[in-house]
Amino acid sequence: MNKGDGHPFIRQDWLDVGAGHQLFLAQYGDPQGVPVLYLHGGPGAGCSAEELKLFIDDGFHIYMLDQRAAGRSKPCGVLEHNNLLELLKDIERVRNWAKVDAWCLLGGSFGATLGYLYSCIYPKRVLSQVYWGMFIPSPEGADWLYGPGGAAQIFSTQYREFTRGFNGTLDALFEQFHQDFHAPCSDVRDHSIRRWLAWELELAAPGCTIHDRYAEQSSVLARLELHYAKNDYFGAYALMKKVGAALTAPTVILQGELDWVCPQPIVDKFLACDGPELLSSRLVKSGYHTLSDERMCSAVAAAVSQMGRYVKSL
Repeated sequence: MNKGDGHPFIRQDWLDVGAGHQLFLAQYGDPQGVPVLYLHGGPGAGCSAEELKLFIDDGFHIYMLDQRAAGRSKPCGVLEHNNLLELLKDIERVRNWAKVDAWCLLGGSFGATLGYLYSCIYPKRVLSQVYWGMFIPSPEGADWLYGPGGAAQIFSTQYREFTRGFNGTLDALFEQFHQDFHAPCSDVRDHSIRRWLAWELELAAPGCTIHDRYAEQSSVLARLELHYAKNDYFGAYALMKKVGAALTAPTVILQGELDWVCPQPIVDKFLACDGPELLSSRLVKSGYHTLSDERMCSAVAAAVSQMGRYVKSL
């Protein structure tokens, strides 16, 4: 792959971060431009060169990082030594390897959660940041996404297909999926993974379907998402509340009006209670959760251009 959506390809590397993990990092754009780290969601989605369409202006040095065990990172789908703190440390490992003094951050969904935490833990390393569809890993956020009282009230038929009538606690639901994901029977494994993915896809982009050609990548996504959900995102919400006051970078969060994965009221509630003054939330009218939605994609791209102009003016 020599180009990405009009942005020149610079290089690609696998970075050894210990415990058997190697991170895949691809670079695009202008080597002398504004450094921007792109953080994919999931966790486990991996990056795609298609996401370079968010950079409608030149003058960016773009780092596309596949988080550990995701995308082209190795080994793919491994859960060992895969937790929130390691993901945060990985970002700093990549920055040190790239010899970047400070950079901008860009990401969506869980990538926004991860970037926000990094910017609070390493405030001197972040110049500015733009996020969309930010996931708040609170009990309310998890209940909305996977429990019977949130999005399930809007997508009731799809939720029944997702749970197959299971009416236990959320922890018990996650445990059932964990057992099914690791069942000896391949049909049980495949069907449970499809149910997990179909539910999330329905919320992110209603009416879309899963393509078989993405089956292997989607399986990794489902397994990593369950791993983090089952472990309460390794204390991410408590950490967000603890370190939020340390934020120093101007931060924009874009939430789609029709984002059923990460609804704006949950984000606004977090900001009202714990969000620092530098952080602002914007509603994208009729926008969904995914960048496949033109309204959301355009809003994020415009915010990235604004971020670039701001950093160049410093």
